[in-house]
Amino acid sequence: MIIILTQCFPPRLGGIENLIYNLSINLAEKNKVLVLADGNDSKKDNIFDIKLKEKIEIQRVNGLKFLRRRRKIKFLKSVVNSKNVSVVIGDSWKSFELAVEFLNLSKIPTICLAHGNELIKKNNNQFNRLQSTLNRVSSIVCNSNFTKTLVEQIDIKNPIIKRIYPGAEDLSLIKEMFIPNVNGNPILLTLSRLEIRKGHREVILSVAKLKEQFPNIQYIIAGTGIESDKLKESVRNLNLEKNVIFVGNVNNMQKNFLLNRTTLMVMPTIDETSRRSIEGFGISYIEASFFSVPSITSNIGGTSEAVLHNKTGIVLGDIKDLYDNLKLLLTDNILLSRLGKNAQERATKDFKWKIIIKEYLNLISELNKIKS
Repeated sequence: MIIILTQCFPPRLGGIENLIYNLSINLAEKNKVLVLADGNDSKKDNIFDIKLKEKIEIQRVNGLKFLRRRRKIKFLKSVVNSKNVSVVIGDSWKSFELAVEFLNLSKIPTICLAHGNELIKKNNNQFNRLQSTLNRVSSIVCNSNFTKTLVEQIDIKNPIIKRIYPGAEDLSLIKEMFIPNVNGNPILLTLSRLEIRKGHREVILSVAKLKEQFPNIQYIIAGTGIESDKLKESVRNLNLEKNVIFVGNVNNMQKNFLLNRTTLMVMPTIDETSRRSIEGFGISYIEASFFSVPSITSNIGGTSEAVLHNKTGIVLGDIKDLYDNLKLLLTDNILLSRLGKNAQERATKDFKWKIIIKEYLNLISELNKIKS
């Protein structure tokens, strides 16, 4: 049995939620998988979990955060003591903090996922907890070479550190779900939380300029977050209400609808390390690639590993160049098509889950040989 410890699991929406869901489902093709997840909305959780009962076992843990963590450990111990567990995978160091000592005593391999943002030092106490936990797991799987570098800077001595890119689901294969008012030409899209580091404001300012040449341009902002009100205020001040559309959080069928109509995926990430925020990879760029949609990003964090400059999109050296590069791609259909074709080929070759899951299975096999 493989156990997955997670605070982030559907029906909650988000990049890590999608990652853990797809990791669970793909591991379950050849293994029995138990997902030990935080509960969020009992009614929605139950509806979601019932649909997956033939594929994976899901155990939800509810209650206040500090009680939830202890209940999760108690349940984990009962499973470990009664089942043959080959590995425990945690969605982050926090999922392992209270569990890793017991798992080590039980001689069960552990794999901790590292995403990038959580590795930025926030305060001494939290950093010491992170360092202590990561040094006690068997392996750390990083979502990019950039994130791997961040892990190596923490003074990690014991674990095996691997870079395994996140797999991505080819959403073009599922049904689409209609979203109103998405009818522009061209269409720019950002799929992310609404945070400063995602660069939404810079795209909005560029759209204000591009509107002169492309009066029907639309910038679709999918997601929610703390910057929502400020971004909407910017749109009103620039009279872009018809050109910038906020659609909120979207599910995979709605992503399909949007990506089928998107000209460019745009997320020009901003350096927010001073505010302890960084982009470790950027799976939405890969999701767009399956639709032959190229991307524009910045050379910040690990995004240049998700988007290859002049091959699958544009990696900006300076975010001030965003407008010029948007204009370039929107006026050069041959270049746009070439980048989109390359992006689709790379996504299919390197990022399908059937490819990524083999790396996880090889690592699990390696760890069990070491433990035995």
